[in-house]
Amino acid sequence: MSISYLHTWSIMLIICMIVIRAEIQRKDRVHMIHTNVQVGSEQEELILLLLKKSRWYAGRKIDISSYEAYCKEQGIDLFPAAVTFLQEFSGIDPIVHFKYYYDHMEQPTSESGWHEYEFNFIPNAVAELECEAEMFAIAKIAQEDLFCLGLSGYYYSAVTAIGRSGKLYLLHDYEPQVRVFSTLLESMMHEVGHHSIIKSSLLQSNQIEVRTLNGLEMSPGVVKNPFLI
Repeated sequence: MSISYLHTWSIMLIICMIVIRAEIQRKDRVHMIHTNVQVGSEQEELILLLLKKSRWYAGRKIDISSYEAYCKEQGIDLFPAAVTFLQEFSGIDPIVHFKYYYDHMEQPTSESGWHEYEFNFIPNAVAELECEAEMFAIAKIAQEDLFCLGLSGYYYSAVTAIGRSGKLYLLHDYEPQVRVFSTLLESMMHEVGHHSIIKSSLLQSNQIEVRTLNGLEMSPGVVKNPFLI
């Protein structure tokens, strides 16, 4: 093995160690922000339409008793607040498409293409998403029992957890703050409330054609509620 080869590998190892150390330090700097969101506004009506486009509806309560039984067998603490959340929101479309108006100072207002809001709520989310570090950071701040729901949000979705208190905790990769919300609607207001969402885009079918490596496909696809086991 040549000296130059060993030298290259040594440099790569040092770079990896620096990256890992930086990630650990970033998680250590995480702090919590209780995000106050104005409700009762016209924008909230649009956000509610965005949620309804996911096939959510007021009073939704899905029977997840089979998943509750599974958690009991596996020793998973599925506390009441998590049960209530999953009964209402599990199985909604994992992706919701919407458009908004671009507002350029020096150009006319224009319509965006399709954007995605994610509701990726899945069982065994910590293992599936490999988000142990994020959950550790949230737990360090929350100081209460947590259940990881999965991902939610717009533009690099946040790891989303619910506490025994019913509070929602969101942690994005691109910021050190753990955002705390009382409801999912509040978190959505924070994520996209600053955009001028086009109402007509929320009244269209949620399924659209998207170009993938395999050609044109419909998004979102038809997916069974993962909590109905």
